[in-house]
Amino acid sequence: VLNYINQSQGAIMFLNMRSALLQTISATNYMNWSFNNPVKAGKAFANQPQYWKDFTKLFNSEFLKDRRAGLRINVIERDIATAAGKGGVRGVTARLLQAGFTPTQIADSFAISAGGSTFYRNRIKTYEKQTDVDGNKIYTKEQAEKKAFQDFRETAEESQQSSRPDKISAEQASGLGRHVLAFANTPAQYARIIKKA
Repeated sequence: VLNYINQSQGAIMFLNMRSALLQTISATNYMNWSFNNPVKAGKAFANQPQYWKDFTKLFNSEFLKDRRAGLRINVIERDIATAAGKGGVRGVTARLLQAGFTPTQIADSFAISAGGSTFYRNRIKTYEKQTDVDGNKIYTKEQAEKKAFQDFRETAEESQQSSRPDKISAEQASGLGRHVLAFANTPAQYARIIKKA
């Protein structure tokens, strides 16, 4: 029964372009009213060479590669044969369903990189401007970039659907919750953020 439920959820999401398109809306999650407000984000976006450099860095980061879980768009014969050898029909089905999630995962990475690029650049600028009481810079360029990436990642983990144990409730993590609440992870996460605020 659990295999049926898991695979039926996969079938619903298989090449689900509506889900992929809706993922792109979350690019706005990185806007705020301080260092990445609409005006500052617009200025960062206007610097197209830097914006696309940051986009590429974020899209190819280990963080986003992990979110995509190394999925590839094409399904080759060798992959199918390997899956069949390991798990028969169930293995082949799992492999095809894995490939079917690709549009949604690419859109997720696109939204995080697109919205995160202005956040990341403006956060670097914030850290580079910080000085101590004597007027000395607190962060080097490398330290500012590292700290800005950590802030970007934390914002992404909080605002995007997450599987991190500290970002989901005990109900969602339970055996029953994983199946009953499969399509409510993000709304539940936002409800907790709103309640905390």
